[in-house]
Amino acid sequence: MFKIVSMMIFCMMVSNASIIHFEEEKYIDVLGNSIRKKGTLEFAQDTIKLQYQNSNRVLIYKDDNLQIQIDDEIQNINLNNQIALKMLFLLMQAIYTNDIEMIKEYFFIQKENDTTLLTPKENIKNYILSVEFKKNTQLEFIKVSMRNKNIITIRELDD
Repeated sequence: MFKIVSMMIFCMMVSNASIIHFEEEKYIDVLGNSIRKKGTLEFAQDTIKLQYQNSNRVLIYKDDNLQIQIDDEIQNINLNNQIALKMLFLLMQAIYTNDIEMIKEYFFIQKENDTTLLTPKENIKNYILSVEFKKNTQLEFIKVSMRNKNIITIRELDD
């Protein structure tokens, strides 16, 4: 009976999940170089699962915690100690789900044509300089400029 209930819950979670394919470009100022990766983001109930192509590493964000799975190894990280990383996951979740109230909690919002510009409020401006994104039916891009001069740009790819 327990197995049947577990399978039903799992199937409900999977059916409520949404997967997007993306390309990430990360400019690393210290290197003066960019790194590009492709992967998938899976949005389920209060959970984001991230996996890059050609990698056996899976990142699962839920409730301010990040679980990193590499093969059979699992590492848990409390993101309350890593605010910049926590904000990246919160941003992705808020933008994907159109949670304007969550965005307003951390950013001032300004619209410029079809692009939304976010300026960080006091609590996170030590980590993030600015965010801009464009989203219609799908996310065209999100660009996060970090205080350390690194820039992360994520573009949703067509399947």
